[in-house]
Amino acid sequence: MEKRSIEVEIFGHRYTLKTEFPEEQVKHVAEYVDGKMKEVAQGTKSVDSLHIAILTALNIAQDYLQARGNTEQLVRQIEEKTDRLEEFIALKMG
Repeated sequence: MEKRSIEVEIFGHRYTLKTEFPEEQVKHVAEYVDGKMKEVAQGTKSVDSLHIAILTALNIAQDYLQARGNTEQLVRQIEEKTDRLEEFIALKMG
């Protein structure tokens, strides 16, 4: 797939991104980051964009790691239930 330029706006700044990802997905990610930065800016006294960006990155990383942990827990539960179901089927089939 060929890279193309997509223009996005995050926290009042325009960025031109070169990417292979679909434009709709890139814009969705940019809107998400923009929204998170605005949330952080409302909750802090800092007006420094870099400070706000770092706090936003930390918040997004925390959300990601929590979601990944939840996913891993669900996968373990599914694996355990699958193992029990396989044992049950093997027992019934003799």
